[in-house]
Amino acid sequence: MNRLMALLVLALAACSVMDAPVAQLERWQKRHAAGELAAIAAEPVVADCAPGKDAACQRLHLMRADACLGLAFAERAPGAACPGAGAREAGLLSCAASAAQAAEQAAGQILLPARKLRAQARLCAIENLPPAMAGPAAQELLLEAAPLNDAEGALLRGRALLAAARPSAGPEATRCMAARQALGEARRGLALQPENPALQRLADDAALRGARITDCRL
Repeated sequence: MNRLMALLVLALAACSVMDAPVAQLERWQKRHAAGELAAIAAEPVVADCAPGKDAACQRLHLMRADACLGLAFAERAPGAACPGAGAREAGLLSCAASAAQAAEQAAGQILLPARKLRAQARLCAIENLPPAMAGPAAQELLLEAAPLNDAEGALLRGRALLAAARPSAGPEATRCMAARQALGEARRGLALQPENPALQRLADDAALRGARITDCRL
């Protein structure tokens, strides 16, 4: 009898370990519904979620990325496209980017919702960088955002390129090329969403930035 009970206890413990991601997912879904994003952002994904684990792990990492980015954006100044450059905001953006990357690792493939979250988090981090560091970081983001073929992807790439075209971001020829590419992304996005005000603003900003660079023809 004691042996049977011991086997039952071991079996239940094994089930508990196996179901840890599912249990956390159920708990986070309730917290998300209650608007408790801070609780999700503060809690690491269970250790059972190794790369390639299962769909529950993908969703856990994706929920944490979304929570971290949501908290960062909730603290934006009025009218700002991105949160500020404070330590808390930077930490939340880093959390969003790393969690989104973990979601793709768990999926073992490109996961477009995760890629968008990661690109958005990295874009805001780029916009808070000193100009000289923005160019190389923008080029990395362009590669990451390449699979995003919709208007939102064009906006993310265009804004990264606009950051790379800032004054003091590099040689004028390089900045001019970045402004030209930003305008191209804006036009690509507007072809998909002609009434999108963010894409129209990107086009206007890219044209203005190019006009302020010597001999830059867009």
